[in-house]
Amino acid sequence: MEIYMEKRYLKLPVRFDGTVRHFTISEDGKPVYTFYAAYAAECPDAVYYADLRDYVGKTISLAVEPACGFTAEFSDTMEPLTAAETALRPAVHFTAERGWINDPNGLCFYDGQYHLFYQHNPYGRLWGNMHWGHAVSRDLFHWEHREEALFSDMHGAMFSGSAVVDYENVSGLKQGDETPLLFFYTCAGEKESTQCLAYSTDGGKTLVKYDKNPLIASIADGNRDPKVIYDAARSRWLMALYFEERTYALFTSQDLLNWRFLQKFDLPGDDECPDFYPLTADDGRTLWVFSGAHDMYFVGDFDENGLYQPIQSVGQLSYNSKAYAAQTYYFEPGKPVIRFAWNRSDIPGAPFNGSMCTPTEMTLRKIGGRYYLCAKPICGLEKLVVSERSECDLSVKHFTQPLTSKACRITLSAKDTPFTCKLFGLAIRVENAGISCGEAFLPRTEEETMQIEIVTDTTSTEIYLNGTAITAIAHVQDDGDASFTIDADTPVQIDTLRIAELAL
Repeated sequence: MEIYMEKRYLKLPVRFDGTVRHFTISEDGKPVYTFYAAYAAECPDAVYYADLRDYVGKTISLAVEPACGFTAEFSDTMEPLTAAETALRPAVHFTAERGWINDPNGLCFYDGQYHLFYQHNPYGRLWGNMHWGHAVSRDLFHWEHREEALFSDMHGAMFSGSAVVDYENVSGLKQGDETPLLFFYTCAGEKESTQCLAYSTDGGKTLVKYDKNPLIASIADGNRDPKVIYDAARSRWLMALYFEERTYALFTSQDLLNWRFLQKFDLPGDDECPDFYPLTADDGRTLWVFSGAHDMYFVGDFDENGLYQPIQSVGQLSYNSKAYAAQTYYFEPGKPVIRFAWNRSDIPGAPFNGSMCTPTEMTLRKIGGRYYLCAKPICGLEKLVVSERSECDLSVKHFTQPLTSKACRITLSAKDTPFTCKLFGLAIRVENAGISCGEAFLPRTEEETMQIEIVTDTTSTEIYLNGTAITAIAHVQDDGDASFTIDADTPVQIDTLRIAELAL
């Protein structure tokens, strides 16, 4: 059908279990944009909106396959979701307004704002139609949703990647007064995946795909997820890239546009979504952390040939966790290293799905001759506290605290074990060897005291043990058991206990 575009959004009523239809938009007879959605004109579960802003004021052709009684309906705005549709939206964790999200992408801080880009399906609650969504925040908790940043195109879908703030304009892409922001991503086509660049010259408001893409042609089946960082000691840019199976690759560049291969190595137990950054450990030594999507990690340094070399065996941070594909914000010396992970916990029945875990500050600690990567919720979480209860030197067999907020942070330190905590009905077992919750077991390091942090929200609970072992558990809160409890067979000594209820 031929359509003159007067309004921005094409409305897409969708049934979650409906028949998937493929939509193709052509301009001047040439396909320019394609996506799919489970279109259902009658009794839809939700309404999504195709943002066709690039075609307003133009005539396009719209084809739908397989054919159905499709009627094109357009709107200038998106209607807000109802209270019923948002009943399970996490209270203090990021979610898209509509649609599926997964990996965090393009994390950078610029002009007082944190930018969060993310893998996004704008047209359903399941994976597909990979775009880059976008939101900005000044504190990493209160978010302003922005328009879709990167659209899939006829070359492929927009898979994951990273960002660089090009302060020195080494790319030569600067226009006007704004520092260029560079976004490296994988274009995932049907036959190959290539590494590409988009850039912004207006502070991240709009992204333009580089006209000389790809930067790196396909080198392996499914190679993807470029992470770019500056190596100041060797005056070079580095790109970490997932290669295949358990193998990752490093590339190097001087101008962020032309890249050459440097090395390959295996990260046992992991694949996808590399993250790579330096950390100064608590003993004063600066080392480089290399991690994958499952949070296996190396701690290492570069040899005399500029090649990355681990200095110890592979470590593990997350255990049987719903947290996945974590990425750190563009590294800037002297600033905290802040990380987001995708929370894969399902949000049942909602027109959106997936969230981000609590943002964490990353540190490196040496314990018993080994370096441990550590994660701790950022200090900004304290500003969300609306009520709290604190106890010290608590000797207890049974303890109960009713809860009124959906989001809570429980912190406690203890030496004597075992005991069991329950939070909105979720059982967490604490023993000398570590913490068990569902199928996850978090091992205890050599510290005498167990420092435990628990952050819960509507559909998931995160657990941190001494910062060296973490997990995210899928858990739809039991409203009939809105409490935090401790139960032990014999009195257990809790050095400190703090129960903080949270809200935006």
